[in-house]
Amino acid sequence: MPCCFDGLSARLISQHPASFNVTFMTGFGVAASLGYPDAGILSSTDNLQQAHAISSSLQNSLPSPLPCIADGDTGYGGPSSIRRTILNYGRAGMAGVMIEDQVSPKRCGHVDGKDVVDRDEAINRVRAACRARDEYESSYGTPGPLILARTDARGAERYGDKEGWEEAVERCKGFRKVGADITFMEAPRDVEEMRKYCREVEGPKLANMLEGGKTPILTREELEDMGFSLAAYPLTLVSAAMKAMDSVLSKIAKGEDCADSILEFKDVKDKVGFGDVKELDDVYRL
Repeated sequence: MPCCFDGLSARLISQHPASFNVTFMTGFGVAASLGYPDAGILSSTDNLQQAHAISSSLQNSLPSPLPCIADGDTGYGGPSSIRRTILNYGRAGMAGVMIEDQVSPKRCGHVDGKDVVDRDEAINRVRAACRARDEYESSYGTPGPLILARTDARGAERYGDKEGWEEAVERCKGFRKVGADITFMEAPRDVEEMRKYCREVEGPKLANMLEGGKTPILTREELEDMGFSLAAYPLTLVSAAMKAMDSVLSKIAKGEDCADSILEFKDVKDKVGFGDVKELDDVYRL
């Protein structure tokens, strides 16, 4: 599950010949694309606007739009705010929403100094999200966004290593009991922790493959054998884009030719969809 952060990255994922089955709107990437760190600075409106842009871009994933799971952070408040977040993302075209248990303001799951709310509050957040999912279906007649329930207890300041892992497992079990479709234990430290999580928590599970983060980077086959259903690559595209742009900026500053570092103009036009526009214009003229 390569992760997108704006309309262009979503389009590149959806149009890639590898035919990916799903994408994820990464909160870190969205914050970075707007010039901020992932430290709880963006509002629900900021993220919802980006969700609309991504959803609109993914409408080009014919014959049907590529599903996208949105980062809903902490839900931006109590049960009423969480309900609003789920319904808004559903109306924006998101196939799922992730809700997490960090205290506000939240931060990237692989940085130190984060903390989580009490277990009861964490489970109540997920319960509110699941009820909103079900309300969406009863109101609109189509399934509501899947709920991806995330815990950051493994690396929370209030817990030690062993206590944090055990707490994370109990939270994931609690999330499933109140209806979460998928669970996500953020930042397990080694392969054995990942295996134990898969053994002890039933249902679909997500593995977060963040290069340079706290969790080992494993192959798809290894993750599937453990019992993971999804593998997210949250920063791979945004990091690659930043590295490429930095390199080209250095060449521009030195007055060097950038031709070997960039796509040809015809390829840029093709990837952003100029050919699609011409084809559709011809169709609608008939």
